[in-house]
Amino acid sequence: MVNPFEADGVWLRCALHAHTTESDGDLPPLELAAAYDEAGYDVLAITDHWRLTRIPSTRGLLALPASELSCDADGDGSVADVLVYGLDEIPDDPGGDRRNWIVNEVEHWEQRTFADAAAAACFAHDQGGAAFLAHPYWTGLDPIGVAGLEQLDGIEVYNAGCEQEAGRGDSSAFWDALLERGLALSALAADDAHVAATDIGHASTFVRAAERSPEAVVDALRAGRTYATAGPRLLDVRVDGTRIEVACSPCRLVVAQMERELGCALVARGGEQAFGRVLERDADGLILRAELRPPDGRYRRIRAVDAAGRSAWTNPL
Repeated sequence: MVNPFEADGVWLRCALHAHTTESDGDLPPLELAAAYDEAGYDVLAITDHWRLTRIPSTRGLLALPASELSCDADGDGSVADVLVYGLDEIPDDPGGDRRNWIVNEVEHWEQRTFADAAAAACFAHDQGGAAFLAHPYWTGLDPIGVAGLEQLDGIEVYNAGCEQEAGRGDSSAFWDALLERGLALSALAADDAHVAATDIGHASTFVRAAERSPEAVVDALRAGRTYATAGPRLLDVRVDGTRIEVACSPCRLVVAQMERELGCALVARGGEQAFGRVLERDADGLILRAELRPPDGRYRRIRAVDAAGRSAWTNPL
């Protein structure tokens, strides 16, 4: 997977999971776009349930065609949701178990299903798009039991709406279980906005795109030229053999996350630390630059945590 901090291009702040009145959101599409533009985002993907809600791009906000689709997760009626980006169309009949199809007229959303995650991913890829598993912790999925995940481009590691609603927004443990199995999946973080007054601006995915275009954003998502955040900014991440140097907004903790029983962390107010050192602090003693030397393992990813407990995540390095 490419390190986006070592790639050419422009960083774009993306809102990749949001709903409008075309499904179960509370704002019409153009009003939601204006709200995300005002909140400082560069890209908006409206992911209405089984709807392809199209809006024009503006000088300030790039519109990425997207939808929240679904697939059968196993034989017991479980369903997984899949965020798809860069679509031209969505299917009338995706071929899944019709017993899992729902039309919720009260809450104004619809669910149809593909046969599995691989079918959903292939549908997106055939259109030049990207596919990410949505909020697996909130959905209650078994990381071993969902067929076809290896065909996806990544997962939604943090969903702010699920965190606010049920405390089940952080799916990083699910992500680690898949990485341990050798699935090279990247991560995104998103608001999953339904109520604009309370849901906008809590999470973002930063994309290193070759240019400011929908095609370049999708290409970056598929290549993993991204990082996900619920608050902190990752300013630079450089890998030199076993050494990883991280520059970030002020953080109390920087972690090299690895498989079970491995990894290492630097604590802002810690003493001597075996696997790295703090290179620069702010006036409050929080970490601005750190050097980590994690042990060998199957994968390494960086997590930075700010003073409020909010995290930012790189993809596996």
